[in-house]
Amino acid sequence: MLTAHRLTRMIENGSKPYILSPKNDYVFRFLFGEEGNEDILISLLSAILGREVHQATIKNPYLMKFYSETKECILDIKAEIDGKVQVDIEIQLNKHPGLINRVLLYWSRLFASQIQEGDGYHVLKKTISVIILDGMGFTQEEFHAKYRLKDFVHSGELTDLIEIHTVELPKIHKLREQDRNTTRTHWMNFLNAQTREELEMAAEANTAIKKATDILMSMSRDEEARLRYEAREEFLFDQQYSLQEAERKGRAEGKEEGRIEGKEEGIKSNKQETAKILIQKGIDEQFIQEITGLDIEEIRAIWKTV
Repeated sequence: MLTAHRLTRMIENGSKPYILSPKNDYVFRFLFGEEGNEDILISLLSAILGREVHQATIKNPYLMKFYSETKECILDIKAEIDGKVQVDIEIQLNKHPGLINRVLLYWSRLFASQIQEGDGYHVLKKTISVIILDGMGFTQEEFHAKYRLKDFVHSGELTDLIEIHTVELPKIHKLREQDRNTTRTHWMNFLNAQTREELEMAAEANTAIKKATDILMSMSRDEEARLRYEAREEFLFDQQYSLQEAERKGRAEGKEEGRIEGKEEGIKSNKQETAKILIQKGIDEQFIQEITGLDIEEIRAIWKTV
């Protein structure tokens, strides 16, 4: 049974209209990706990366433009910090099997975008991906993990040019048990706030969180922003529902085909059936490729038959 609920990300506000949640990726993108909010981004990145970030330039500043509900929104934030490190940061709301591939794809695009024809490889700077999850997708107990390229036999590091950080918000109770009074804890409390009281407590921690809270409260009072927020929540719900339904039907079809054609053909049929259902739901081909592993050409061929 599918148990997804619409508009689950909200902050309780007593008898008043709910406050928008910063976990919504549209809101997150506006808070941390708007020109003029570099100080907020610097504070958050310093907390997650575990080192002091002094300067940040947002490379894809937010534009007040919203996509239709049938299109995939790309809401990651690209920035350069301290003039020498590239960072891609996003909050991911829906779980899907292609998460790691998605993170690596975004990292590789940002890394490769630094070099132009005729440049030497020396121009390539350290590139960091930060993925914040509103769910649990990894096995480690800690809420925060940091990955680099290392030799797993001799423990030597190949390079520090690639670095990936994952943050799983449902695990922040582990962080609270370790240290209640750090900037990292306060930021996680802000992102994960469920009530206005929790939000205001986080805002007391430092000026950057207070600024983020003030912007959030202002957005919550703006009718147009609320409509965009609710449209995004509806899209995310429909996307997750479609994915769950496609996986269920795909497994059923794949099992049936597997009985007739053998295991390999059954698995392939499973993927094709999943792709077909997602196409019918209006999901874009890149997302379908991440979920199914099918080639774009094969997805387009399936699209022609739908």
